Amino acid sequence: MNLCTYLRCGLLLLGSGAVLSAQSLNLNRVIDGIERHYNRLSSLQMGFEQAVEYGGQRRMTESGTLYLQRPGKMRWDYARPEGKIAISDGTIFRMYNPNSNQVRQVELEAMTDLRAPLSFLLGRMRLRRMFRNLRVEEAQGQPMLIGDGRSARDVYRRVEFDFDPDGFGITGIRIVGRDESVNVYEFSGERPNPSLASDLFEFEAPPGAEVVPLTGAFSDVPLE
Repeated sequence: MNLCTYLRCGLLLLGSGAVLSAQSLNLNRVIDGIERHYNRLSSLQMGFEQAVEYGGQRRMTESGTLYLQRPGKMRWDYARPEGKIAISDGTIFRMYNPNSNQVRQVELEAMTDLRAPLSFLLGRMRLRRMFRNLRVEEAQGQPMLIGDGRSARDVYRRVEFDFDPDGFGITGIRIVGRDESVNVYEFSGERPNPSLASDLFEFEAPPGAEVVPLTGAFSDVPLE
């Protein structure tokens, strides 16, 4: 349900020009700051880049604009590949891929089982419930919040959040799967609480597109 190239952003500088190290950040303050930043929003717009890595090799890079509105509405407009779109109306998540000319759909609650690390995008972030062994670490001068999956049923082993230690906005996410795949998202140009038209989250299949019957698990709906 980040969107991701979860790549490392550059050094985040404070107003004084000093780098805030991961060691100086209080874990509870980071968790509470990130949750407040997103859970208070009614809508959100930002750019995203998304990639999938296997064995350290990047297999796919995509980008576009993400629109979100509570409760549970989102729209991923892809500029690359052009024409790809993913929409949730709050109940059903649908993804259209122009290459296959196919629409796949799944119940939103089933989708969030797989995209739990991205549930903050829907204003439902509860990090302490979602992860175990939460900690703040540093990579390439960038502080990040890291959490492990709570059980073997989770499709991810670990999730890493790059964040701004000043405003607690998330700038990137890496989802490390149990199959060692890595879904990477980078976010940019965050616009909190924009005015979004309701029909932005409505979807009509293009003429001639195959519409796959509703599935009960998001694992049946490929991300690529």
